[in-house]
Amino acid sequence: MSSPFQKAFTEKKIKATSPVLNSYERGGVGDIYVSNVASIQKAVGSVQNAINSYINEDSQHKADRLADRVTRRKDRFSHKDEEDKGTRYYSVTSDIAGRAADAQIEADKKATKKQTMLEKALAKYKKING
Repeated sequence: MSSPFQKAFTEKKIKATSPVLNSYERGGVGDIYVSNVASIQKAVGSVQNAINSYINEDSQHKADRLADRVTRRKDRFSHKDEEDKGTRYYSVTSDIAGRAADAQIEADKKATKKQTMLEKALAKYKKING
C-alpha cells in the first residue's frame, strides 16, 4: 500500500530531467541552464589573491597593519590599566604589539639596506659618467 506522498514522489522521479536534458529535442524550450563555474572560479581567485597578498606583503606594510590592529584593540580596552593587564585580551594585544615592533625593525633594516645599495649605485654612476 503506497501513500499519496510516495506516489507523488515516484511520479516526480520518473519525470525528472536535468536542465540540459532534452533541451534540443523539445525545440529549445527546455529550462535555461546557468553555469556556476565562472562564479566559483572568481571566488577561488579572490581567495587566492588574498592569500598571496598576505604571504608576499612587504615588511613595512606588515608593520603598519599590525600597528593599526594594536591601535584598534587598545581603543576597545576598558581604560582601567590595573584590570586590563590581567586579561587574555591585554596579553594578546601585547603580543601583537611585539610583532608590530619586530616587523618595523625588519622594515627599517630593509630600507637602510636598499638606501645603501642605491647610494653605492649612484656613486658608481657618478664615477663612470663624471
